[in-house]
Amino acid sequence: MNIKTEACCYVYVQGNDKDIEKFYDLVRLSKNDEIILYPESGNRFIDNVCYRPYVKSIVTENPWIISTYDKKSVFVLVDGEWENPTDKTYGTSVNMITCNILEYPNTIPLLPLGGIDSINSYKERVRTQDFN
Repeated sequence: MNIKTEACCYVYVQGNDKDIEKFYDLVRLSKNDEIILYPESGNRFIDNVCYRPYVKSIVTENPWIISTYDKKSVFVLVDGEWENPTDKTYGTSVNMITCNILEYPNTIPLLPLGGIDSINSYKERVRTQDFN
């Protein structure tokens, strides 16, 4: 696939080292100001929620921003190839994008999912300053 530099959203979760070379292809283009890397990094939270797509393409991992693009303009790195997601993206809930496209197992912090025992254990770790 040729990398498109107009009005596309490339989804690359930082730390995904297995596909780093494909990401570097985008970085090389971004040096020519053809692709904007992680526009959310300079935004306030409300700016991310009220995001309007750029004319240029972007690289992001922000579910609010991804939800402003139609799925034919979204490309996710899957096994070393940029592919359109199978799920709808435009107007889709942040939770659906987080779970299905960004592949996080859930959007609820794990601490509450563990119940009261997990919370009490965490309080004890904080009290004793045992953060390991």
